[in-house]
Amino acid sequence: MPIIELKGMSIAYRVRTSQRAKRVSVRYSLGGGLEVVYPPGLRQPDPAALLHERRDWILSAIDRFSDAQAKLPQRKYREGETFLFRGACCRLKLETDPTRGRVMVHLSDNVLKLLLPESAPKDDSELFRRAVERFYRAQAKQYLPPRVRELAERHGFKYGKLRIKNQKTRWGSCSAKGNINLNLRLMMAPDAAIDYVIIHELCHLRELHHNPAFWALVESYCPDFRHWNAWFKEHGARLIL
Repeated sequence: MPIIELKGMSIAYRVRTSQRAKRVSVRYSLGGGLEVVYPPGLRQPDPAALLHERRDWILSAIDRFSDAQAKLPQRKYREGETFLFRGACCRLKLETDPTRGRVMVHLSDNVLKLLLPESAPKDDSELFRRAVERFYRAQAKQYLPPRVRELAERHGFKYGKLRIKNQKTRWGSCSAKGNINLNLRLMMAPDAAIDYVIIHELCHLRELHHNPAFWALVESYCPDFRHWNAWFKEHGARLIL
């Protein structure tokens, strides 16, 4: 990745083309970092010149995001820690199970049990994190594909491939080819919030851009979309593994 110096700070950035872009833009996020986004067929102005022009905004954005990240809850995977599953609050419980060959996760009565082999260390947070992520990924693969299929058939959408990912900054995306990506961490949100994200991405099959026609289409299938859009803005940063 190229590096640019802005007021004494060395910052890596990337340049990409987006089919959705109507104009050149500079973006910054915790997951994606700094990037210059061009619409198809355009590579002007020069990205370095554009970044220097926007340097005050970029440095301010980095400060804001760094401060927000410092305030986010940090997972420690200890007994009693809480996780959301389909909107319900679940408590983490660690149990030793000599019949297990590796760390497994079992959910019952709002208790998220980490079943540990006798040989497993009791304080390996990275080991526990991987096990919990496997659990959420498995649940997402079981729940999301049939739900997408059901909503698509109900509202007359046809999509391509569906992929489940652990994305840092996006709950879902839809490509120009009609392929949909959904975040496995959606399994932490309430069912109605999951439906909103699915409908949002399905609507991109007809309207690629976030224009008034797109939002009118979303509202026609999800009348309370504003509520769930606001819900993700308020709670999304806490849906972490």
